[in-house]
Amino acid sequence: MIAVILAAGSGTRLLPLTADRPKALVELDGVTLLERLLGSCARAGIREALVVTGYERGALESWLDRDLPLSVDTVFNENYARYGNAWSLYAARDRLAGREFIKLDGDLLLDFRILSRLIASDWPSALVLDRDVALDDEAMKASADARARVTAIGKWLEDGAGESIGVEKIAASAAPRLFEAIERLVLEQGRHDAYYEDAYQALIEQGWELGSVDVAGAAWVEIDDHQDLARASTVLAAL
Repeated sequence: MIAVILAAGSGTRLLPLTADRPKALVELDGVTLLERLLGSCARAGIREALVVTGYERGALESWLDRDLPLSVDTVFNENYARYGNAWSLYAARDRLAGREFIKLDGDLLLDFRILSRLIASDWPSALVLDRDVALDDEAMKASADARARVTAIGKWLEDGAGESIGVEKIAASAAPRLFEAIERLVLEQGRHDAYYEDAYQALIEQGWELGSVDVAGAAWVEIDDHQDLARASTVLAAL
């Protein structure tokens, strides 16, 4: 099991904090988001991580030159400013060949038990779903059936079952199809701003069984802007 952390974005909504660093290196109570996320991975039993870099990659690579609770390597997404986050995942494809992985957004603060529950899930591939949050237009929504199988995912959903928080387990057998779907979306269809969830949706429509793990009530926050960063202090107290 390897964790893939997407940390290529420029994080403009957190300026000026991200003027000289990627969002993953923004600090919360003196500790970077990336250090907290790597710590959560380690506590969940993950021993290896791959960080996808882009914006201010040098700052992130320099920061990683320290003792960490797990083995960490990086891969550079040279198209981070041109394509959406689907391409950041695609940039890691060669390093993930034949491997099961946990994909995490690099701007997350979360309870390590969320990862433990996902890893322990019987679903070969699954996403983390929070059914206990208020959904707005920007929320990445997902709906699931009675078996907890994801039936649709996207911001466009009007009546989703909950919010997909940006953490998924992808089976080694499903990864090649996922990377092919991203390539079709971005290169063949010209959807340069595609999310990785767009690729999930395309595969679901083709019959892919993507499960869900409900973590309603668990502590987590995705930090997109200064308001989220303020809320993160409350979440941190619950970890």
